[in-house]
Amino acid sequence: LEPNSLYICLTQLLVPGFHWGLYFTDGRGVATRHEWAEVRGRRDLTQPVEAYQVALIHPVTVNDAQNRLNLALAKVSGYSPPPPQYDVQARFAGIELGGGYSDVRRNRKSGLSCRTWLMRALVLLQEDVIIRRDTPLSDIEDVVKSIGAEVE
Repeated sequence: LEPNSLYICLTQLLVPGFHWGLYFTDGRGVATRHEWAEVRGRRDLTQPVEAYQVALIHPVTVNDAQNRLNLALAKVSGYSPPPPQYDVQARFAGIELGGGYSDVRRNRKSGLSCRTWLMRALVLLQEDVIIRRDTPLSDIEDVVKSIGAEVE
């Protein structure tokens, strides 16, 4: 991955479709993944089944930590690294304040998935002028969906 860049990573799932994760790289090319994902090891069934999560991913490999295949990494054009005082985690933590539901079906029925969360994150980055584009962000979603269809 190129330094000081932003990528959308599509990862293989056991069901049809793919997982969407947002990867920021620093000046050395080290990636930090931001995503809406399953809460592993959850014990209380009343707690949300998914949540915003952040992880340092170094190096980025063909397979992730759960041995799922990373199908594609799509670079987001128009991205400029934020200033040092910009807190990406704090900004993204507010995307889904309710934390979602205790089962995946209710999350999906309410329009909450890894893809919709990621698209909301891109909107925030555009509002904060971290992403500057002449075309709508929905174009990114369409391109990434078509990439996923090709590699799946």
